[in-house]
Amino acid sequence: MLRRVYLGLAVLMSLTLAGCGPSKQAYKYRIAVIPKGLTHEFWQSIHRGAERAALDLQEKKNLPVEVRWDGPLKENDTQVQISIIDRNLAAHISGIVLAPQHSEAMVAPVEKAVRDKVPVLVIDSGLAPEGQKLIVKYIATNNYNGGRLAAEHLIKVLRDEGKPAPKLILFRYQPGSESTEQREKGFEDYVNKTIQQQKEAGQPTITWLSTDKYAGATEDTAQKEATPLLNHLRDKGIDGIFAPNESAASGMLNSLRSLQLNKQVRLVGFDSSAPLVDGLRDGDVEALILQDPYRMGYLGVWTLVHYLEGYDVTPNGEKTQSTGENVITRANLEAKSTRELFEPDLQSQRAIETPAFTKK
Repeated sequence: MLRRVYLGLAVLMSLTLAGCGPSKQAYKYRIAVIPKGLTHEFWQSIHRGAERAALDLQEKKNLPVEVRWDGPLKENDTQVQISIIDRNLAAHISGIVLAPQHSEAMVAPVEKAVRDKVPVLVIDSGLAPEGQKLIVKYIATNNYNGGRLAAEHLIKVLRDEGKPAPKLILFRYQPGSESTEQREKGFEDYVNKTIQQQKEAGQPTITWLSTDKYAGATEDTAQKEATPLLNHLRDKGIDGIFAPNESAASGMLNSLRSLQLNKQVRLVGFDSSAPLVDGLRDGDVEALILQDPYRMGYLGVWTLVHYLEGYDVTPNGEKTQSTGENVITRANLEAKSTRELFEPDLQSQRAIETPAFTKK
């Protein structure tokens, strides 16, 4: 009998304490932000931007928004990303901000979300055309232009060094990644155009040493692929390399250092991380093409919530918004406008310019 009394008191106390606890935040919208992966600094900046947008929506628009940050650990596990979408749909989220791992494989999950009346806004990397038709908007870097800028800068630097006909490597990322494929195409097209101009002028031409090697999804896989590639080609005289994302550039940088080719071969990478920025300062990296992931994450959430609020977020039917591309060298690395692209403390102080949407 006494034991029953104690149990009854325990239950009563637990219910009382639960009632006295803080009330759960009532959100008007719950937005799932699903990146390609979680480990790269690029995605962490996306996350910070998305959370900042939620804060600003609360403070400026009185719209309480929960950001559900949920992504795969690795950028080459499309099935995990599909499962994450399914999990969030089951949780009855209001909308999805998605960076698709694969342009074609992610179309069906997006179709499913739309059938469930959950709008999808895509960031960073596009879907195949049939998928792009389904989405609210596409907010990303102009990746083709980023690759073109990389080629333009690399060729100029090598020409200034007295190498007008350099030997180049295009170190690709992985098949199916629309964003990096566009960067690779922009780089390759610019180089090929230059080669054609050189031929027409009767000049020595740029030589492609390699364009068919893929780094894979991680820094480790990139280094494992880069080291034998460099060993095989070093006697032919490698002048410049383009690596189209953070992990590919980091793996290539590690290989150049291990083979003592750093400072001899000009490496242009894409995106930033502490090791890549240090490499730029040290002269082991020639340049980095930086995106604005913080703004991308911010605008992804800001735009999708306005869509849910009944605003026209595609004025004149334009469904694509560019967040900009920046060539970063040792000359402009320490500028505040550069550092706020990747330093968390400076990111949090930024004033993000937002589009002026109108009600439908």
